[in-house]
Amino acid sequence: MVATPSPGAPPGERPEPEPGRLRYIPALDGMRGLSLPGTILTHYAIFLYGRPSAPSWLLHTGPLTLNIQMFFVLSGALITSMLVSEHVRTDAISLKTFYLRRSRRLGPALVALLPIMAVVQLFWTGHAADSPLGEHPARALIAVALFVGNWVLFAVPGGISWLGPAWTLGIEEQFYLTWPAVLRVLRRRRVSRAMVLTGFLVATGVTIGIASILIEHHGVKRSFYATPTQLPSILCGCALGYELSTNAGGRLARLVKSRIVALAGLAGMVVVSIELAGNAPFLYHGGYVLYAASACLLIGHCFVVAGNDTFVTKFFGWKPFTVVGQISYEAYLIHVIAILGVAMVLPHLHVYPMMLLDATITAVVSAAFYYLIEQPIRRKGWKAFFARLT
Repeated sequence: MVATPSPGAPPGERPEPEPGRLRYIPALDGMRGLSLPGTILTHYAIFLYGRPSAPSWLLHTGPLTLNIQMFFVLSGALITSMLVSEHVRTDAISLKTFYLRRSRRLGPALVALLPIMAVVQLFWTGHAADSPLGEHPARALIAVALFVGNWVLFAVPGGISWLGPAWTLGIEEQFYLTWPAVLRVLRRRRVSRAMVLTGFLVATGVTIGIASILIEHHGVKRSFYATPTQLPSILCGCALGYELSTNAGGRLARLVKSRIVALAGLAGMVVVSIELAGNAPFLYHGGYVLYAASACLLIGHCFVVAGNDTFVTKFFGWKPFTVVGQISYEAYLIHVIAILGVAMVLPHLHVYPMMLLDATITAVVSAAFYYLIEQPIRRKGWKAFFARLT
């Protein structure tokens, strides 16, 4: 049985899981923690490079843009393994329980952030196009709240303004509107593992084909935000989670158990990032799959050796990395707001102290959202949180 972080599991404890239950893996949080700074650096490059004091090295952060694909792979693997684990325990998959868990994971930060952005927008006195929610604030808020921000960006560049990072939430949640129900049917009808994995292969090919058509008709920049363009990485993660969950002693599990294979996967991620980051058309035509396949080797290793650490999992599971990884979702949502807000309030500040201030604000606000809002809701639920709040 593969493993995944449990919302209520103390990071330092690794009890032996019950049959069909999943184990907390610090290394997976550590991967998030290590990937987050790279994502933030790419946005420093986008929003701060044009300033006179901007360092030239910001121009070379392009390969770090593929970090988001690691998050997609990890999400697909974790969600799928969690659903399969539930089916093993109960012989069923509860969609209600799944979506309630998702709301408790993604909802708290949005419930805290969106009203704050609405208030800031209300008192905005500058040009509408530069405002935190853009020229159409209601559209931006509704799009992010309904997880369709990526399609707004596809239709209108900058359409959700300072909430731009929320486009990735749209990609994931649109996929998860269908995948749990499909998986429930597959498990209920006892569809063979080979057929399911073949389905993943076909679905990946179809999404790559759709992305190719989108690029031809809408260009590279717009097509980047389309759901089919980004789905291959999630599908690879789902295939990984399904194979390891249903065939724990199979060839893939034996392969990724090797530390050498895990390091090869990490090296593959680095090489693909460096070689292909500036070649968007090729990424859309299969480059993302190359990166995702490499990520699967590393992530799969962490799944298989859970409870029997190797130097790979010990490195990624180092406490500072896991702490950052635990607040990475909140930090991802907030960091662009911090970058643009500081740049607006202190336009003449040197880029280096500006970046330090951005990082500090992001860390403090993210930790507050995580420990004061998200964790209470995940432990006790929405009703108990609001009852205590009122």
